[in-house]
This record gives sequence, structure tokens and C-alpha cells, in this order.
Amino acid sequence: MIDVLIVDDDQLVRKGLMLAMPWDRFEMRIVGEAGNGEKALEFLSENHVDLLITDLAMPVMSGIELIRTSRKLYPDLPIAVLTLHQDFEYIQEALRLGAIDYIAKVQLEKERFEEVLGRIHDRIHADRRKRFNDEATMESGKDALFYGEQGKETQSFGESRCERELLGSSVVEASDVSVKDKLHSFRWVHEESYMLELLDDLKTLRLPVPRLMQLLYGVTEDWNRTFKNIVSTEMTIPVHFASWNDVVEWMLNFRAEALRLSGGQYLRKEVTSSIMTAVKIVHDELQNPLFASDVSKRVNLSRSYFNQCFKEMMGYSFNEYLRKIRIDKAKDYLIQTAKPIVWIAEHTGYADEKYFSRIFREQVGMLPSEYRNTTRRG
Repeated sequence: MIDVLIVDDDQLVRKGLMLAMPWDRFEMRIVGEAGNGEKALEFLSENHVDLLITDLAMPVMSGIELIRTSRKLYPDLPIAVLTLHQDFEYIQEALRLGAIDYIAKVQLEKERFEEVLGRIHDRIHADRRKRFNDEATMESGKDALFYGEQGKETQSFGESRCERELLGSSVVEASDVSVKDKLHSFRWVHEESYMLELLDDLKTLRLPVPRLMQLLYGVTEDWNRTFKNIVSTEMTIPVHFASWNDVVEWMLNFRAEALRLSGGQYLRKEVTSSIMTAVKIVHDELQNPLFASDVSKRVNLSRSYFNQCFKEMMGYSFNEYLRKIRIDKAKDYLIQTAKPIVWIAEHTGYADEKYFSRIFREQVGMLPSEYRNTTRRG
């Protein structure tokens, strides 16, 4: 939708334009009107406008001065002028200042309104497309330099990215969902070949750098949240990466540090990987019924060996750890939300509210409702 501001010192002219022109047909709507340039600038400072239509001869501030000031303050704002035929010199000056079209007042009744608005509509969208393509090409050029591929079909990549942005961010997210799942599985921490494959997938995808940073930041936060009971040191991510080589170096360092902190260098990597996968399952599927026998099968360990290794690595048995994480999550819900106790019980894996309340009291020393009231008073 194109939001339009009409500026004219003659109220009848303003009303006539608002009522007579087929705005809806050209995806336009009137969002404001002003009787002089100063009022128009005041409106522009407080409201979003896609098209300014202004008279040239007005008191207080002329249309020419309004155009000149608007071009400085809002260089991308399209402007059309209202004028009398004898104002031809004013028209020339307005066009020189950047006005995209003009409407002759004396011909308002017989002017072909569709032609005028159609011309303005097409010009606005043409300018938008050009501006977007220029920005996309510039960004894609930066991305190509980042990935070390300058000079390799930068323009075609810009067009591809432009198309994806026009279709919406969901297209970008859908294209990298598989890589996102691989990153958050943390399998790459324990399998070097898997990490190399993941890096290749990431580079091939050639995500815009901000999106890549977003993905890697999310992975870092997920690691710190999930494995804070295993490792005492939180992983960090730089404010920015200068190049793809920096990303590769960061992931290699992340992997080496994660292995060191989790004891992966001293235990069989397959076992460490299995236990950490089990921990990830607990966090990701907290609301579902979880049993050591089922989880041990999913991570390819016998139940007895799984229980032994889980206790050795985590300091808790599987059931103790599961209960601890569920209660911790319940505490978060009680403090940060107003959800009823039954909802919190269900979303932390307890089908029975009374059983949940009993377990909570055993672990925390008070009922969930008491905990909520106590922490909020504090």
C-alpha cells in the first residue's frame, strides 16, 4: 500500500482530490492532509508517508521550499506536484528538485485520473525495485567477499538473494533449516567428518552474513543452556566475523574447547557423544515422557552402561538429572509467566498436577504456588 499525504492551502482542492481520485485501484490511501509546507513537514516527522502530493503556491512555506526540504530530510520520498498551467517555471524547478510527476489543477475535472495515478504508481514501484536491487547487489557483493568468492557471479547471486527477500524471510529460513538442525544436534562436536560436511553445507548455502551470525549465535546460546551442568565455562562468539575463514577457525576452536571441557579427550568419543546427545534429548523433549531405557536405545548404549556413564559424566543419574531439569524449568515458568499450575505441570512432563506439586515441594521445599508468591514478593 502507498500512503499519501496531500498538501494544498485550498481545502476544497484537497477534499476534491481525496474524493475524486481512484486511490484504491492503485494501492494508494490518503493518510493525511496539510494546508502549508510547515504543517506537511510536521506530519512527515511523525508519520510514515510513501507519496507526497503538494501544491506549489502556498503561504507560510511554498511547495518549492517544501520539496527542497523534503528531499534533504527524506531523499527517497516520491513527490508529485499540484499546479496551474501558468506555473510552468515552477514545474521545471520542482522536476529539477526531484518531483516525479505533476497534476494540473485546472484539468482536475477532465483529467484522466487513472492515467495520472497509474503513471505515479508505476514510477514509485520502479524506483523501489531499483533501490532494492541496488541494495541487494551491494549486500551480495559484501557476502561474496566474505566467502572469498569475489568476482564469481556476484550479480547473479544478488538477483537470487533479491528474489528470496521479495518472497519473504521464510524462504531463507526454509532453505537453511537442515543446516540449522545439524548445528543444534552438536554431532559435529564429536565427529570431525560431520563437522567438515557441515562447514561445506554452510558455505554452499552462502547465507547473508547477518543470517549466518544469527545461526551461530543461536547455537552458542543453545550449547550454554543445555550443557551448563557439564561444563563450567560458557562458549562465546565474536561480535562479527571478517571472513569465512574466521568462521571455520571459530568452529574448530569451539569443537576443541567443547571436547576439553566435557572430558571428551579422556573418554571414548562415542560414549561422550552419546551422553551429550541424551542431555540434548532431555532439554528438547522435556514435556514428553522420558525413560532411561528408551533414551539409552536412542543413543546406542545398553541401559546399564548408559546409566553408569551418565552418572559418571553428569554427576546425577538419568532420572535425577531429568527431575532437576524439569523442576528448574518449572521455576522459570512460575517466575516468568502467569500460566496455571496445571499448564506448567503438563509442559514439564507431569501429567498429574498433584504429583508435580509433591515432587516440586520435595525438591524446593514449598509448593509451586508458594514459590511463585515468594519470588514475586521478593
